[in-house]
Amino acid sequence: MSLALKLYQRRALDSLERYFEAARVQDAASAFAQTVDKGLLDQYKPMPGLPTVPYVCLRIPTGGGKTVMGAHIIQSAGRALLDRQFPLVLWMVPTTQIKTQTLDAFLDPRHPYRQELDDAFGGQVAVFDVADFAQMRPADVGARVCVVISTVAALRVTDKEGRKVYEHHEDLEAHFAGSTKELDYLDKGADGKALASFANLLKLHGALVIMDEAHNATTPLSYAVYERLGPRGVVELTATPDVASSNVLVSVSAFELKAEDMIKFPVVLKEHNGEWQAAVSSAVARRKSLAKIAMDEPDYIRPILLVQAESARGAATVAEVRKHLIETDGLHENAVAVATGDQRGIDGIDLFAKDCPIEVVITKQALKEGWDCSFAYVFCSVAQVRSDKDIQQLLGRVLRMPHATRRRQEAMNKAYAHVVSDSFGRAAGELTQSLVNIGFNPMEAATAIRRESARPGELELKGGEVLAPALPTTRIEVRKAPDLSGVPARDTERVVFIANENGNGGIVEITDEIQPETGEAIILTAPPGKRDELAAQVERHLDLTAAAKAPSERGEVFRVPRLCTIEQGELELIDRGMVATDFKWDLLASPPDLSSFRFNDDSMTFEVDLDGRGVSYHAVKDDVATYLPGFAQDRSEADLVGWLDLEVRDPSIKQPVLREWLRRAVRGLLEDRGFSLAQLLKGQFILRRKLAEQLLVAKDRAYRKGFQQALFGGALEIVTDDGPDHGFHYPANMARYPAHDYYRGSYRFRKHYYPVPGDLKNVGEEFECARQIDLLDDVGFWVRNLVHQSQFWMPTAKQRTYPDFVAKLKDDRLLVVEYKGGDRFTADQEEEKRLVGDLWAKRSKGRGVYLMASLANGDLRDQLMGAIAR
Repeated sequence: MSLALKLYQRRALDSLERYFEAARVQDAASAFAQTVDKGLLDQYKPMPGLPTVPYVCLRIPTGGGKTVMGAHIIQSAGRALLDRQFPLVLWMVPTTQIKTQTLDAFLDPRHPYRQELDDAFGGQVAVFDVADFAQMRPADVGARVCVVISTVAALRVTDKEGRKVYEHHEDLEAHFAGSTKELDYLDKGADGKALASFANLLKLHGALVIMDEAHNATTPLSYAVYERLGPRGVVELTATPDVASSNVLVSVSAFELKAEDMIKFPVVLKEHNGEWQAAVSSAVARRKSLAKIAMDEPDYIRPILLVQAESARGAATVAEVRKHLIETDGLHENAVAVATGDQRGIDGIDLFAKDCPIEVVITKQALKEGWDCSFAYVFCSVAQVRSDKDIQQLLGRVLRMPHATRRRQEAMNKAYAHVVSDSFGRAAGELTQSLVNIGFNPMEAATAIRRESARPGELELKGGEVLAPALPTTRIEVRKAPDLSGVPARDTERVVFIANENGNGGIVEITDEIQPETGEAIILTAPPGKRDELAAQVERHLDLTAAAKAPSERGEVFRVPRLCTIEQGELELIDRGMVATDFKWDLLASPPDLSSFRFNDDSMTFEVDLDGRGVSYHAVKDDVATYLPGFAQDRSEADLVGWLDLEVRDPSIKQPVLREWLRRAVRGLLEDRGFSLAQLLKGQFILRRKLAEQLLVAKDRAYRKGFQQALFGGALEIVTDDGPDHGFHYPANMARYPAHDYYRGSYRFRKHYYPVPGDLKNVGEEFECARQIDLLDDVGFWVRNLVHQSQFWMPTAKQRTYPDFVAKLKDDRLLVVEYKGGDRFTADQEEEKRLVGDLWAKRSKGRGVYLMASLANGDLRDQLMGAIAR
C-alpha cells in the first residue's frame, strides 16, 4: 500500500513538477527563477558540461523521508519533462553501504520504497545493481520503469575507457539494433557505430539522474560523470546542500517535519561535569524510564541508547563502557551491542523485532552510513563534546520518530542527550551547531536543545511542557575582556566578564538582550579566524532571548474564530468549495476548450495555451521508436483514453463521467481537428496537461457559482466560532510553527507571537507591513500566518486562503490582514478573498476586523489604524 505523503513532501514534489513543466518549454534558468521557494537564491547555476539540462536540489532535513519521495520524483519527471510513461533512472548514492541498503529496499516488494514505485507505475518496475546492467533487456526499457542503483565512485573516473559502463558490451547490442550513426550525442567506436555501452543506453533513452546525499557529489569529477552519461534531468536530494554549487529549488524546515510528527523534538540535554560513569548510568536510567513509558503506547517501541565511547587512548573506551554497563548498571550481555569498524554487533539484526534484546549500542565514531533505527531515543557521549561529523550523525540518529506518528505520552515525543562536559553550557552550543550542520535552520536549532536542569537563566521542562526563562544567560569563553567603553549603558549591566584565575582570558556572561555594538565588542575578543564561531554564539543567545520574551513562551493564548454553518442544529466548519447540499454540476456539459492545441508540421512543435499564455513544445524525438525494431507505437485510441483516465483524475468526479469527457475530447481532436492518432500519442503528455487544466477550469467555474450562492446568497446560515472544535488555536510551541525559513533581518520584532516571524524577507512590501503592525500601540501581539494547513485559513471556492498577518489587539479584538502586492492576485481572486474576509468580520460579533492592505492604497500605517478604528 502506498504511503500517504506528508504535506512538505507534496509541496516539494509540486514545486519540482512545476519546475519540470517550465523547463520543458523554456530554459532551465528561467524555469528555476519562476518556481524556486520564496527566500532562496534564485540565481541558477548551470551544471558544468551540461548547461541546458535541468539541475535542481530538494533540501529535506534528516529524518524527512527523502528516498520514499523517489517514486514520485520519477513519475513527475516522466510526465512533465521526459515525456515518458516509464523513464530510465540512474539512482546514485555516495557509498557502497548506502547502495546496498538502497538496492535491498528497492528489490524488496514489502519495503515502502518499492511499494511506492509499484503503486506509481502499476507494478511495471525493474531494479538493477549497476554491476548487473548487462541484464537489462530491450523489452524492459520503455515498457517498465528501470531503476539502476550505483555509487558515484563506480562511474567517477578520469579515463572513461577504464570502467565497464563506458565500454562496448555484447549483451547490450540488442538495444542498439537499429541505425544510430546519426545520433551525434552517442559515443562511437572505431567503425563509426554507436558503442553498445551502458552510458550510451542512458543517453539514448534520456535518463533521469537522482543523486541521493548530494552534498557529497558537487565536485568536478561528479559533474564529469553527469556529462558522460548525458541525462535529461538531474535531481539532488540532501539535508545539507552545497549552496555554492547546487540549485536549491525547495527547502524544507525541521519544524515542517515536526508538524508532520517525523522527528522527535526538542532534544532534552543533561550535562555531566564530572566522571563519565555518571553520564552513562544517567543515560541508562533515562532509557529504562522511557521503556516503561513506552509500554503504554499503542505501537511496540523499545527505546535504544546510543553511547559514543572514546578512542583507545581515552579512559572511556568501548571495552570500559561495556564493562560498566554490565557490571555497574546491571545490563545483560545480550542487551549491549558494539558497532565499530572492528566489531559489528548489529549487522544483520532487526532492531525493530520484538524479540530483539538490544537496549544499548556502543560506537566509537559514527555508525555505519545509512544506519537508521527510529527506536534510538537517547544519545550519550562520554568524550568531551565537539562539533564534528560523528556527533552530528549520532545526534541525527535519535531524531527520527518511531512510526512517524505523534506518541501518546509526551516524553516519547522528545529525544534525549547525556554528555560529559568540563564547562557548563558548552555542550548546548556545540549540539546546537551540530543540528545546524545536519540541516536545521539556526532558529530551529537554537530552540531545539533544552537543558533539563533548572539553573538560573536556563530553559527547563515541567509537566512535559517546555518553558522559557525570564532572563536567559549565556556563558562564552573569550581570550580577553571585551572593550565595553562604547556600548549602551544598559548593556554594561547585561555583560559581565569573569577572568580566569591564571589571568589568561575568561568567561563572558550575557543576560537578556544586547545591542549589535555590544555583540561586536564581544566578537572582537577573538582572533579573526575564530570570530565567526563567536558571532554564532552571540546570535544563539539573542535567539534564546527572543524565545524567552515571545508571547507564545509566556503562555499567551491566541485563538481565532472561524467561519461555520449550522446544519440541523450542529456547527460545521466551512471549508473550500463548500456548496449547498442540493448542489449539482455536469462535467459533460462543459467540454474542454482545445482550440489552442495545434501541431506545427514545419517546426515539429506542439503549440498550446497553458495557464493563460501560449507555449510551444518541441516533440521529443523518441529514438527508441525511430531506430529500434519492436518499439513502434501500436496503441489504439482506447489505449490513449485509458491512459488519460489514469493521469487526469479528480476524486469528486465519477470515473465513467470523466472517461466519457476524455473520450469526447480525443474524438473531437481526431475527427473535427484532423489530428492523427500518432500525433496525439506523440503529444500525449502535453495533451494530458491541457485536459487537466480544462478539467480544473470547468470544476472551478461550477463550484465558484455554488460557493457564492451558499455563502452570500442565503443558502447557508453563517456564524463564527472559536471553541476547541471549530476555532483555530495557534500552538504555544514554536516547533508547531512550520515555516520554510525564518526572518533574519536587523529589525527585531517585539510583538511577534513566536520568537521570530516565518517566511518573511528582511526587505520588501510585506516586511514593511509586518513592521507597521509591530509598531502599533493597539497591537498586543501578532503572527506572520504561514501558508500551511496547520495555520489559520479562510475558505474560498477553489482553495483555502491564508491571510498574511493575524494580530490580537489590546482590546481583545482580532485584526486579520491580507497584504496585496502589485501582482499577487487577479481581480476575481481579490474580490473573493475580500468578500470572505468581510463576511468573517461581520459574523464575528464585533471581535473581528479584516483589511486587505496595499501600498497602492496609501500609507500602510494609516490603513491599519483606519481598520482598527472602525
